[in-house]
Amino acid sequence: MKSLTRFVVVFFATSALALTVLAGPESLPRESSSKDKEVMAAPAPSCPINWSGFYLGLNGGYSWGSADTNFDPLPDAASFFSIEPITLQPDPSGAIGGGQIGYNFQWNWLVLGVETDFQGSGLDGSDSRSPIIDITGAANSAGTFIESSQRTDWFGTARAKIGVTPFCRLLLYVTGGLAYGHVNYEANTDFTDQAGPFYLSSFETTKVGWTVGGGLEYALSNHWSLKAEYLYYDLGDESATAQASDGRPFAMHYNWETTANVVRGGLNFKF
Repeated sequence: MKSLTRFVVVFFATSALALTVLAGPESLPRESSSKDKEVMAAPAPSCPINWSGFYLGLNGGYSWGSADTNFDPLPDAASFFSIEPITLQPDPSGAIGGGQIGYNFQWNWLVLGVETDFQGSGLDGSDSRSPIIDITGAANSAGTFIESSQRTDWFGTARAKIGVTPFCRLLLYVTGGLAYGHVNYEANTDFTDQAGPFYLSSFETTKVGWTVGGGLEYALSNHWSLKAEYLYYDLGDESATAQASDGRPFAMHYNWETTANVVRGGLNFKF
């Protein structure tokens, strides 16, 4: 019986040793290496925002401009005598509001687009001087005056855009193209207080020029985004000549600048 017991013990011990050898080193316990402890970094999630597609939106803001008006007596200052050449500054300003529609195409971090917008405008300004000063520096009677004004009823642009996306959801861009607007001009040189004539010019016209600017847009989702934008536009100069109201052989030539700065915020929906 003792021999049988000894045989069983030796058999199981020998079998366990053989299985251990056949199983190879992987079956043996070992210390974890630093490589085993390394955790593979999860891949960064791709940006869920894509700027490609048509969009439309609304905007509102503020605009201020330059409407410097030159007063030039004709045929020349010496002949006219009663007024020296002078410049008034009826610089207009006011609230604006409107809408925009456009299309963007995104390629990696580069975004190309086109946009057109139309704005109702409260851009308005005027300036005056009294009394009128003659070419010797002397003043005419106290009731004589010169005045100039400019008002823009509406304006719009049609622009190309080029932008980059430095971070997910953020678009930075520059833009430029065509600008147009409907502008009212008025100027007067009035000597009626001393029984003289007045030289009035008043008209309205649609002007065409250029614009340039830039902005940023932040995507709230793949459809909605908020924007902030600055534009400068130049619709060119406008001029007119006013004859004396009493038929005298003199005239006043007026020349207005028509430029403005636009700052606005907006909300876009992309289809």
